[in-house]
Amino acid sequence: MDAIVGLNHWLDQIALRLEPGQRRELMRRLAQGLRVRHRDRIKQQRDPDGYRFIPRKRNQIGRIKRQGALFQNIGKQLKTEYSSDHAAVGFGGRTAFVAKVHQEGENIKPSKFAKATQYPIRRLVGFSKDDENWIQSEIQKFLLI
Repeated sequence: MDAIVGLNHWLDQIALRLEPGQRRELMRRLAQGLRVRHRDRIKQQRDPDGYRFIPRKRNQIGRIKRQGALFQNIGKQLKTEYSSDHAAVGFGGRTAFVAKVHQEGENIKPSKFAKATQYPIRRLVGFSKDDENWIQSEIQKFLLI
């Protein structure tokens, strides 16, 4: 978390030297780039640290109820939000609820009549060291333009 605090301090110092229109353009580029990076990582079934997602549970017979990879289409529903002061990447609506359950590993009832189920932690969004390096290089490219 110290790296993110340091990155925020570094970004604040750069932001003071840019016009609001330039800051907005920089935030747009960062948000869109991070959305693509997160989408690709989710598609590869990896968390921000590069580890594979915990696979689905098997039923009593030993089969997985749903075939295929987890979150096949959830990456398409990543949303970006940006202004001259901030940039954000995340989910909205029902997708945000599903992502939050997996991100935090919550204990919920999947349907009205089902018993409560503990979901393992599967971090969908977050920063890796590679993301921090990418952000720094994008900022440097932007400042050189």
